Amino acid sequence: MLVMTAISLGMPSTPLKPLAERRKSRQIMVGSVPVGGGAPISVQSMTTTVTSDVNATLQQIAQLTASGCQIVRVACPSQDDADALATIARKSQIPVIADIHFQPKYVFAAIDAGVRRCG
Repeated sequence: MLVMTAISLGMPSTPLKPLAERRKSRQIMVGSVPVGGGAPISVQSMTTTVTSDVNATLQQIAQLTASGCQIVRVACPSQDDADALATIARKSQIPVIADIHFQPKYVFAAIDAGVRRCG
């Protein structure tokens, strides 16, 4: 006779009490995902691939999406990365945010590529 027993995964049976109250904020939309203003907390992550490697970046975004990620950031430190944004933003299942440092011209490339903006 096979006997099935429950295995505890260490998860609480009831939701935990919040450690602190969420501060009041206004809600913005990141693509189709509401952020702030009482919206549920969104799951966000960042790729670790070289952004200009479009296939690897899209594969990682697909894996993040399958894991429950709702918003993804991609690094954009070079012109090659900025050039890849249009394809990545178009093919991604979730909103893509470009993480740009020190190069204002990449901001314009990201806007032209259709990368989601906050607000």
